[in-house]
Amino acid sequence: MSSRRPSTLPTRPCTPDVLGRAWRWVQEQSAFLLVLAILLAAFCYLVVNPGEWRPATGVVAVSAVVAGLLRLVLPSGRAGQLAVRGRIFDVVCYLVMGVAMLAVDIRLHT
Repeated sequence: MSSRRPSTLPTRPCTPDVLGRAWRWVQEQSAFLLVLAILLAAFCYLVVNPGEWRPATGVVAVSAVVAGLLRLVLPSGRAGQLAVRGRIFDVVCYLVMGVAMLAVDIRLHT
């Protein structure tokens, strides 16, 4: 038995093909990346103001509502990672979760 090293992938510089595939991936996942950016904004707000969590819960709720609306209007091929199950199931889950969080958030503010 000879000890062979496992083959490694050759390293290639950033060719136009690699950049093109990366750009296509960003375009395909743009809806998911938008929702992720909204969640990141809520997280950054919590890092900056750790004692003020109520506004961040509203932003998380809005991100769920945005995810539901994007899943509703975008075709399945463009929904990217937002497409988990069927369209109706995804939309109902995202919207119910977002509206419930928003209702609790509004109730806590009063």
